[in-house]
Amino acid sequence: MCGFLGEVSSSLLSDKRFKDLLDLSQQRGPDQQGVWKDANCQLGFNRLAILDVSENGMQPILSPSGRFAMVFNGEIYNYKDLQLKHQINDDALRSTSDSEILVHLLEKIPIDAFVEALNGMFAISIWDTLTQKLYLIRDFSGIKPLYYGLNNHDIVFASQFNQIFKHPSFSTKMLRPEIMKEFFGLGYMHAPNTVFKNIFQVEPGQLLIWDFETKTVIEKTHYFEWKTTGDYLDDKPETRVLFSKHFNHVVKHQLQSDVPIATFLSSGYDSALVTAYAKKNKDDIKSYTFGLDDSKFDESADAKVYADILKVSHIVDTHHSHDVLDVVDAHFKAMPEPFGDYSSVPTYIITQSAKRFATVMLSGDGGDELFWGYPRFRKSVHQAHWFRYSLWLRKLLIPFMRKLDKKLSRSLDVYPRFSDWILSKQLHFSNLDTLMPKVSFSSELYMDYAFTKSHTKPNILLYLKRNEFYAHLQRTLKKVDLTSMAHSLEVRVPFLDKEIIEFSNAIIPQFGIVHDRPKLILKDDLYQYIPKEKVNKTKKGFSIPVEKWLKQELKEDFIKTVLETPLYGEAYINQDHLKSIVSDFYNNSKKVDVWGLWHAYAWQKWALHQGLIGSNN
Repeated sequence: MCGFLGEVSSSLLSDKRFKDLLDLSQQRGPDQQGVWKDANCQLGFNRLAILDVSENGMQPILSPSGRFAMVFNGEIYNYKDLQLKHQINDDALRSTSDSEILVHLLEKIPIDAFVEALNGMFAISIWDTLTQKLYLIRDFSGIKPLYYGLNNHDIVFASQFNQIFKHPSFSTKMLRPEIMKEFFGLGYMHAPNTVFKNIFQVEPGQLLIWDFETKTVIEKTHYFEWKTTGDYLDDKPETRVLFSKHFNHVVKHQLQSDVPIATFLSSGYDSALVTAYAKKNKDDIKSYTFGLDDSKFDESADAKVYADILKVSHIVDTHHSHDVLDVVDAHFKAMPEPFGDYSSVPTYIITQSAKRFATVMLSGDGGDELFWGYPRFRKSVHQAHWFRYSLWLRKLLIPFMRKLDKKLSRSLDVYPRFSDWILSKQLHFSNLDTLMPKVSFSSELYMDYAFTKSHTKPNILLYLKRNEFYAHLQRTLKKVDLTSMAHSLEVRVPFLDKEIIEFSNAIIPQFGIVHDRPKLILKDDLYQYIPKEKVNKTKKGFSIPVEKWLKQELKEDFIKTVLETPLYGEAYINQDHLKSIVSDFYNNSKKVDVWGLWHAYAWQKWALHQGLIGSNN
């Protein structure tokens, strides 16, 4: 993992101003720093050395002929396969890094074939000195971030949002109210947009081409096609066997590292499965568990049971509950962009702690999204049929049906479309339309939630998986990237390998149709390694008592930050409504979505720490 910054312009920044911006992402890559420039392009790189830790693996890196200059953040897991396939001889290489294979590959195959060949997690920026074109490429899962800013004269691109909006080309900042509203509801900025006009995110699986001559984006291509084939039933034993084969191959590839590597191990299925396969392929692999002196959240006892059964060397790093509270402001200071998922606080301290033991960690993220693991999948698939009826009819029927079935959603008779209902499950702000009246969401957000097929259970399940992948999962990945990179820790995600995504998309789901077992394939596979009776069926999860904190330990700072400091973007916000729900929260007079209050807190903290509004002193 690393951090990079680049600009293409006829008036490049001075070396000092460029380095000042580059240094903003130094925590992403503290090992080495490098800069390259020509007449129109300037590239900077902060390296976290993982493969070939010598200076031979340093970037920016040029292709053999010097035509292509590249900076690349992430890991390419199939780089050795690509080297063999395209006959790149070891004698032609100065290092054993994946980045050098990439620049050799650029001179052998066209850019469209290049991007389709890659398997890994990556953000790649390539400057073609011959055609004067810039290529920006982001991995198909959106694991690694890639931001870019456009104006009439140049393009700026980087690993971090603040490296763009602090660039002199964007000294005049114009907020986008529709993306602000998305943030207050969702707690993150949904690609391809950001809260500032003219600054964007490259989307997952997208190739963007910018031309220096015309000063425009000339192409945006989604090189990764999300397609479902329906080759395997999820409840067939042979499907589970096939998963095992694929997952073993993926984990083996993701264990490549020249620095210490370990796995996160909690009480859940996914991290246990990752650890089981890591042990299978690397006998001396270590697993890591964050312990807490609060039995409500502590998972270390269950994790130790798993580690003992798997015979893996296990680390439990136990902390006091107050340690988590103590990092809240440091966690906000580390955020280069607005981010409001409060689970980023525990993730921040977990990654901080894990860095003491390893430089690379394997995570279980993605299993719930790709294999129908969340409880909301069951509720959605069992209640989606109500949207076959018009809203007026649901308004008549649902109140009566709810008396017979208390589990019926309270909003089935509120939203006109099924997709609106699904989106509402991710929104966390009390009366968001009152907070920001006459402001709609972006068309891109609605597109990722759009549902156009008939309301059959198979259609619903396949839609939910795709929607989770391109929506909720992006918030999770952003959280892990922001917090882990704050501590120079690389986190790899085997479930989001291209091979596993394609396998998942070949499954015909039977969940909620023939059986009612979420993540059936993953669970049955894990039972090969850990006896079923030893697996914790109710994962605790590590969260924070956010309501208690805001009412007690953080109350003074929350009020000062949200109510007594000018709101960033106040012209678009109904401040009376904000004050009203804060009052309701502290007076216990009405039910208030505490997530939404945290979103407002995080928004203000970001603006303060980034110098966008007055000092927080």
